[in-house]
Amino acid sequence: MLGNRLVVKYKDGKIVKGWTTDFGQNKGIFHLHPIKGFGKELLEIETSELKAIFFVRDYKGNKNYQKVRTFEGQIEPIPSQRKIIVIFKDGENFYGTSHSFNPERKGFFVYPIDPDDNNDKVFVVNPAVDSVKMQKFQSNEFQIFVYENL
Repeated sequence: MLGNRLVVKYKDGKIVKGWTTDFGQNKGIFHLHPIKGFGKELLEIETSELKAIFFVRDYKGNKNYQKVRTFEGQIEPIPSQRKIIVIFKDGENFYGTSHSFNPERKGFFVYPIDPDDNNDKVFVVNPAVDSVKMQKFQSNEFQIFVYENL
């Protein structure tokens, strides 16, 4: 494998695991080389059909891992990153930090707050998001962005 390990989650719940060398956050498509059990053919993935793209450390993960659902006790992000809670349309919440949130783009990267998380980073696809809570600069308060898109 020469590219990034990905777990691709579609809005309809479908999951595909594989690797890519041509993902770009401003591109509408990328190609995924699926791992064994997810097909043999190179897949063309349309970003607009996705919920999120998980850049993972390994494909197995830890089924007993408890996701962190709070910022308490976690290391402070670097100044250019802000704490963020992403609430997806399917009800899932993801806690992390981001320095690239922009509701006008195709999506944005979120970095998990827990160093033991299997995700290195997650590309969140904006149309799959219900709302975002982001920490205001130099404050402990959060600002809420409610999406009015597809």
